[in-house]
Amino acid sequence: MAVTETEATEATEATEAATPAETPTPALPPGAGPVTLPEPRGLSPFGMAMFVAADAVVLGSLLAAYYALRAQSFGWPPKEGAALSTYLPTMLAITAFMSAASVQWAVWSIRRNDQRNCLFGLGLTAFLGLAALNGEWYELSHLRFPIGKHPFDTFVYVLTGFHMAHLIVGVVLLVVMLLRTTTGEFSRDEHGSITAAATFWQFTNVVWLAAYFTLWVHP
Repeated sequence: MAVTETEATEATEATEAATPAETPTPALPPGAGPVTLPEPRGLSPFGMAMFVAADAVVLGSLLAAYYALRAQSFGWPPKEGAALSTYLPTMLAITAFMSAASVQWAVWSIRRNDQRNCLFGLGLTAFLGLAALNGEWYELSHLRFPIGKHPFDTFVYVLTGFHMAHLIVGVVLLVVMLLRTTTGEFSRDEHGSITAAATFWQFTNVVWLAAYFTLWVHP
């Protein structure tokens, strides 16, 4: 029996209707919902590290100039330099070691989200810095030689003054960090500014230890 064209068309339409339509596959699977991106970390520690590196070049240049002049001099140190007392500079060196421990204590505390001990560490470090600043001012004011009498005398003033300038900046930074900590601004996850201030303070201690060993321990 011959199948007409109309019957063939109806059979094809019935077959297509019985076949379920395929669902198109998306190019990418659906996401789980809105994604919250983490807040960018501060660049304070990196910036301070770059500054300290540049500052270390200045310190190295001063020490290189000192030892270059020392190698060319027959009378080094002069009589007034050899008569310098080591008592107060030694006390200042001990203070530097104590402040290095206290500022690192503050950093370790804030990493544990312990703001109370962080405040205590910052306050103690600032106090030790003021004590060191007072001691160095006393040392300079009681020197019995002018700044330009001998190259050694000049370096006593220059290296001590270089450290005093760092002390002033460091104490200001510590006080600012202390005030910001009291407002709860820092936490376990956000304390880059405290780390940066501690880095600068540790370099300040290095400056004094370099001056101490250069001018008083082995002049």
